[in-house]
Amino acid sequence: MRSVVAAFLTFAVLAACGSAPEPLPHAARPVVELERWRVLDGAQEIGRVRKLQIQDPKGPVVFYRVEDASGHWLGHSTEQGRFSRRVPFQDDEEDLGVWSLQRGVATLLDAASVQLVPVAVEADARRR
Repeated sequence: MRSVVAAFLTFAVLAACGSAPEPLPHAARPVVELERWRVLDGAQEIGRVRKLQIQDPKGPVVFYRVEDASGHWLGHSTEQGRFSRRVPFQDDEEDLGVWSLQRGVATLLDAASVQLVPVAVEADARRR
């Protein structure tokens, strides 16, 4: 009987060592900033755009976050250009449609047109 228990325990320990646990489906994922732009309306900075990447085990997820000049999140965009506006106190965002990055950002910031000026991202931001 002892040999059966010992064999079972040995098998259980070896099985546990040989496989890494799967991350939980809703577990936090690391996010890194890939690129950043200042948003100008004429000479005035009215916001910023950040290109972010969620480092998911199934593959990276890239999206854009649009902020006003105070850093408040106004909305998001996919890499394919589908824009959405954040709605306070609601889980879902308002779908705005598919736009170029420049036009979608202008829409979120209620500007006629904007200029996107690249900003250097810290050297270590991609390594986190």
